[in-house]
Amino acid sequence: MDKNLFFKSVIILLAFSLLPILTEAQLKTPEISITTYGLVNSSDSTPFWLQSNRYGMFSSGGSQFLTRVQAQSTDNQLSNNLTLSYGADFIARPVSQSAAWFNQAYLRLDAWNLFLQAGRFHNKSPIHSEELGMGALGVSGNSTPMPQIRFGLSDWTPLPFSKGFIKTKLHIAHGWLGSDRYTKDVLYHEKVIHLRFGGDFPLNVYGGMAHYALWGGNNNPEYGDLPSRLSDFSRVFRAVGGDDRAPTTERQLLLGDHLGGWDLGLFLELDAVDLKIYRNFPLESRHNLQLKSFQDALTGIDVIFVEPSVLGLKNFVYEYLYTKWQAGPRTGQPGFENSGTPGGNRNYYNNGVYKTGWSYYGRTIGNALFLPGDDNLGIVNNRIVAHHIGALFIQNEIHLQIKATYSRNYGTWVEPYSPPRNQFSYLLGGHVPLNIKSLPNIILSSEFALDRGELIGSQYGILLGLKLIL
Repeated sequence: MDKNLFFKSVIILLAFSLLPILTEAQLKTPEISITTYGLVNSSDSTPFWLQSNRYGMFSSGGSQFLTRVQAQSTDNQLSNNLTLSYGADFIARPVSQSAAWFNQAYLRLDAWNLFLQAGRFHNKSPIHSEELGMGALGVSGNSTPMPQIRFGLSDWTPLPFSKGFIKTKLHIAHGWLGSDRYTKDVLYHEKVIHLRFGGDFPLNVYGGMAHYALWGGNNNPEYGDLPSRLSDFSRVFRAVGGDDRAPTTERQLLLGDHLGGWDLGLFLELDAVDLKIYRNFPLESRHNLQLKSFQDALTGIDVIFVEPSVLGLKNFVYEYLYTKWQAGPRTGQPGFENSGTPGGNRNYYNNGVYKTGWSYYGRTIGNALFLPGDDNLGIVNNRIVAHHIGALFIQNEIHLQIKATYSRNYGTWVEPYSPPRNQFSYLLGGHVPLNIKSLPNIILSSEFALDRGELIGSQYGILLGLKLIL
């Protein structure tokens, strides 16, 4: 049976099974908002933090105008144990890489602490700060959300017989990456599981693993149509090699392009502050399962004040990113000709069959500092050392956000930058409700961003936004 037909049939059956329930349910009126943004830049490039980690809304091509219409409704009670949430997020960008699309359009069902969600929707990490951080090494908020079906646990769930001391959070997903790629119509697999230990104690430690894979697809210039049957899905799920229909490397190693990450860290909940410390290790091969590149990781600390602290500080994040090692240089590279060291060069986010790499519509799916090339043929900068801070201040109804990032960039092992390229990127932004009587709720926002360096150049930009909540 064709795997795409199978998943589409599941969606259709789900929709028809909901019709009798929806016709009798009293759905809440959705919250609707309209936002207009104007972005003015000093050059043809949009500053890094005005375009990154925004779900692909803003283009990289300089000054632009954008309108966003959002509608969402949550926790509609369909029965005693079944709730429905839905949303849509339409964006029109008439200039600078003009486009119009649904950034989100989804349905979600929750029952007995399980959820089933289908469509485009924003990824929400239980570990990393999506708003203030650089972005996780697996899936962040940097690219436009891909269409997918996701099933899992709605929240942290106690394991049986652990008396609440051990909790888990997990999900599995299947998605589609479209035709704007080196290999067309690539399929996507994701499964994530975390365990946390500590129960009701203030200190909880956690560990987990995420597994992602790009697989299948059509019209690969070298291999034609790639294996995409249900039997191939089983191989991708188990992370094993393909049969004789797969390219030679995928028969010998793994079917598809696999990556992921180990997560380790702790949660500390006190009366005045919540603290998260995390270390996110990238996975690109079976060798990484053994943490052979232990020094490569995203390390962070996230401090959330229960009540705004000094000067209204509500949230502070510091992150350190190091991905230079990648199991070391390949044998035969300058200085390593006679080393005898096998392999090396994990080349994060890149793959020889799926040459577009870990990106979607021109943006890296994972950490935003990994830059894709302009030719849609992979990530050109993945050996990085970076420091980053983010802070959120709240005074009365005024929200102020600060980001500052310094990175030293080395390109890739195959095509290194010589010398390495330094880059500084800053952002200062905020929003405030206008509270004008007899008018809809109006929120005014403004942001200023500045880049300085040799990697993406030097530019600045100003973003102004006006949001009407109807």
